Amino acid sequence: MNIGNRIKELRIKNKVTQEGLANALHISTQAVSKWENGGSPDLELVPEIAVYFNVTTDYLFDLKQNEIVDIDDKIYAYIQSFSIEDRMNVLYDLAFKMSIAVRGDKIEDLDKFQKEISDNDLYSNVIGTEGIAITSLAKNNKIFVCLPKDDKSDYSRMLKSKNQQRIFCEYLSDEMFYNVILFLYSRNSGDFTEQLLIDNFNITYEQAESILQKMKDFHIVNCAEVSINDKIVKLYSVLQNPQIVCLIAMLDMIVNKPNNYCYYFGGLTNYFKK
Repeated sequence: MNIGNRIKELRIKNKVTQEGLANALHISTQAVSKWENGGSPDLELVPEIAVYFNVTTDYLFDLKQNEIVDIDDKIYAYIQSFSIEDRMNVLYDLAFKMSIAVRGDKIEDLDKFQKEISDNDLYSNVIGTEGIAITSLAKNNKIFVCLPKDDKSDYSRMLKSKNQQRIFCEYLSDEMFYNVILFLYSRNSGDFTEQLLIDNFNITYEQAESILQKMKDFHIVNCAEVSINDKIVKLYSVLQNPQIVCLIAMLDMIVNKPNNYCYYFGGLTNYFKK
């Protein structure tokens, strides 16, 4: 049963109007109506709804104890119940709460905590022998990263490319290279030539070509040579590379480490093998 239908069932059974439920939850009547017509409430409201009707959250999700093995299907269905525009935020919220569940805290406490979060750079660290989960909780900077670790998977594999990593970090430390990356990933346009960088950054052709070659080596841009008026012209295009955003996000959390955070420590662990 869809959670919206379950809420409707409970509301009618308890002789509560949509307006009465909306007032109790401090939301609009339209929101309740939307749930009951196939929608789903925000995850943070689910515990409040359960308390209001004196039921468990499992009951709201139609989850019986012997159905716990099917939780992946229910999570899938829950995310699918939201519009495509809302699903990424739902995924982020679920991921953070599941990371805290690893340490055994109550989700009801987290709901209250999350409502108090503003745009401050608050974040959560979950650290243990089984891995790391990092969440940036600021409402204007939502980030979740999970790095599981067990006997078959640790963080040593990422060190195999350490020489290339160092080279890229050297490139990234160059202000012009860094600014060009941000510029290119802020554009929605198509192909371009070196002239784009020359015009926007007041640099020479040789400088522009050098920067783009470095980006080509690391698959940030692609280059195709085409013949125009009997002259070979290099046409560049930006490759979709979301790892660039992840890298900048991680660097931001390293250099701008907040003072306020949630910290869950599950014992000493080595990140890399000797």
